[in-house]
Amino acid sequence: MGQSFWRAILNLAVLAVAAHSIALGIAFLFFPLRTLGLVGWEYAGPVFWPSQAGLFLLILGVAYAAAIRLRALVWFVIGSKAGAFVFLLVSAAWVDAPRIVGLLGCGDGLMGLAVALAFWRLRRAERSR
Repeated sequence: MGQSFWRAILNLAVLAVAAHSIALGIAFLFFPLRTLGLVGWEYAGPVFWPSQAGLFLLILGVAYAAAIRLRALVWFVIGSKAGAFVFLLVSAAWVDAPRIVGLLGCGDGLMGLAVALAFWRLRRAERSR
């Protein structure tokens, strides 16, 4: 499989990660309590913090999407997904967080791994040219 195949796979993986973050960002920004409730998080505090998280997720999603055109940002996607993976698993283990947080962390880890593998295969195909 050649460069064009792996470039398409990488772009698809990055686009999926971006769409996930943008969708989650919109959900948290406009429906923060409902979104938290979907993952079993009972929250009675001000909606500012979950809404702010939504804005940050939107910003991340746009940065992820930019990785399709700016290849250097692929490392940002991989690093941020790795960071999310570690943070969510540690939170699931040692912080009072819903059980699903560990599963969500694994999802972030798998997204980062998919992007990393596609990026690695693309770079390998480019070198063998």
